[in-house]
Amino acid sequence: MKSSTRPEFEDPDLARKVEALPEAEVDALPFGAIRLDPEGVVQVYSRAERHLSGSGERERLGLDFFSQIAPCMNTPSFRGRIEKARAAGHLDLEFGYVGDFIDRERELTVRVQPASQGGIWIFMRRED
Repeated sequence: MKSSTRPEFEDPDLARKVEALPEAEVDALPFGAIRLDPEGVVQVYSRAERHLSGSGERERLGLDFFSQIAPCMNTPSFRGRIEKARAAGHLDLEFGYVGDFIDRERELTVRVQPASQGGIWIFMRRED
């Protein structure tokens, strides 16, 4: 049975709802959740993201997301879009992206929202 407190990918305040969850519930979300600090260092990398992306169990916490984990996303269409929104003072994005660890043709929906302690949340939902 679905928990009534489990946030939906479409929730306008998704980042706040995820931050209120215990780690085990973040890991069990049906989409990936990654929190980066203001410098882009991984603070949270959900078990769901590891599984859904097919990226495996290697350590991610404390690593720079865009250079050490996902250099393929260190592009104008991904990181550039986030930086532009951050500079404009309105970081609440949703966009499509193609590519994943196990399937480079897989379509993703990406949401990016600010984290309450600074930095950002990146949420990724895989399309079937």
